[in-house]
Amino acid sequence: MKVSNKIVIIVLFTLLTIAALGVLSGPVKAEAGNLTCQASISPKSSTVGQDTLYTFTINNVGVTNLGDANITIPGGYSNVRNLIITQQQASENWTITKQNNYILLYSSAQGLSSGQNITFTFDAKNPQGQGKYKWVIGANENTGTGGLNAPEFTLDVSYSIIISSVIAASLIFFIAAVIAFINTGINKVLINYFVGWEQYRVMQKEMNEYRSETMAAMRANDKKQVEKLKKKESQIKNMQAKMMKPQMVQFGFSFVYIIVWFFVLTPTFGSTSMVYVAGFGAIPVIYWYPICSFFLGLLASRLIGIMPIET
Repeated sequence: MKVSNKIVIIVLFTLLTIAALGVLSGPVKAEAGNLTCQASISPKSSTVGQDTLYTFTINNVGVTNLGDANITIPGGYSNVRNLIITQQQASENWTITKQNNYILLYSSAQGLSSGQNITFTFDAKNPQGQGKYKWVIGANENTGTGGLNAPEFTLDVSYSIIISSVIAASLIFFIAAVIAFINTGINKVLINYFVGWEQYRVMQKEMNEYRSETMAAMRANDKKQVEKLKKKESQIKNMQAKMMKPQMVQFGFSFVYIIVWFFVLTPTFGSTSMVYVAGFGAIPVIYWYPICSFFLGLLASRLIGIMPIET
């Protein structure tokens, strides 16, 4: 296997790297004067686009009672619903609601005393892109509704959305591979019909040698050799024209790539992240499919012998 083939294969496997684990930092702590609290969200990881039941806990670890709180819903989350307070002190009566992109917690008259905590749950549809999302909590000592407008401090709780399944990415990879090898196979059949496979390979070699010799003569500023090679230019152009015939006949099949890309895969998967590539981030299907098609097309051409022979 030539070095170039190995590089193509390595790139393909690199693109299939899936981020399999998400990390959620432990309880996050913030304080303002005597007011101190911790917060956490679970489960510790969730999948892109997944409907998830979240549990959110706020603990008062300071010496001052904690009053109302608001939680900013990160961008990308949708269909936040079924907000229920699942744990609070027996003597308290907290209420919870959603307004725009905020979850609002209204405390009872005395607020959350030191050492106490409140827990609530809700359902939400996760963002379509992998990454870290911050749930920002604003809280203060005020137990009136005005406390939500001017929190004494804010607290960021980071949460990771991950890509936990290779099924979708692998399916698209497989579809791209099938189309690439069918396309290249048809190309070879047409070459054999219009040109002849052996003659095609001979012309490949001659054209490659001509390009190499021309580049070498130009680098060396060898005018005599350049003039000599120019006499062969018309012959090379005739070869190119003959080799282009199969590609012109096959041009219509190339639209299969676009049809599958725009009218099948993109509507099916939308903006859902397929893979996560270090340095680039999450890649949705609109980019993942053409990337797979490009590299698999190169690989198929190399394996079947359509690509020019290297000297």
